[in-house]
Amino acid sequence: MNFSLIDLSHIPGREDSLKSIQRYMHHITPVMYYRTNLLTHSRRVSGHLEEAVEDILSVHPGFDVELARTLALVHDDAEIITGDVQLIDKEGMTKEQKRELWVAEEAAAAELVKRYGPKINGLDYAKLLELVGTKEVIEAQFVSFFDKFDGGGEAWHEVWAGNERFLLPAGGHHGRSGGYVRRLNAFLETYPAMRAFFKEFPGYLPEPFDFKSAAKTGKPHTVDSLKEDSGFPPYERWKKSVIKKEGTSNLTTRVEFP
Repeated sequence: MNFSLIDLSHIPGREDSLKSIQRYMHHITPVMYYRTNLLTHSRRVSGHLEEAVEDILSVHPGFDVELARTLALVHDDAEIITGDVQLIDKEGMTKEQKRELWVAEEAAAAELVKRYGPKINGLDYAKLLELVGTKEVIEAQFVSFFDKFDGGGEAWHEVWAGNERFLLPAGGHHGRSGGYVRRLNAFLETYPAMRAFFKEFPGYLPEPFDFKSAAKTGKPHTVDSLKEDSGFPPYERWKKSVIKKEGTSNLTTRVEFP
């Protein structure tokens, strides 16, 4: 399926702000060989969603593709103001801390509308930011899934490059079924409306994998190594989607070293 470009580069300062915020800035991942930023990440989330649209529509024919694509591009906009609070830290928050974060994100949304205007891609910007938080529509739920999928893909890419610092996000403390493997499979319980999709297309959900062994044998990526089958289908899906949109440069050019 072909998609017209959603170009938001005309909004003064927005993309520069997203680009300035780096991914995975946390003490457990101090070195990320192929570290990205929120602008790249948001575009990748949109790309992963686009790759899945035909499958989604076969199960959910009323799925609003343009709404979902736009949500994907703005889903991290609040972090321009709040900063990128790491998922592992969010999961450890108390109810009060989560409430405080919610309040901060609501305030950030109001400021963003003032800063960038009431419409994004012809849609109500405030409502888009609200849906990112509430996930009350299935389009926002799929965006959340592919947000986590991209986070997992980034971690898996590091693991296959031999970066053992990313074993925890890739597969948890035991390096198999935790981390993003657990988070992605949790969508089955968290969002009942998505179950029919996963029943029809179970391959979108990662199965446990021996990430520790992959990290031990991993080496920095090359154009040729990207063509090799890792044996882990979700990572293969992630690589294919990224390469289709970006080519191979971002996946093979190391930006950080031990």
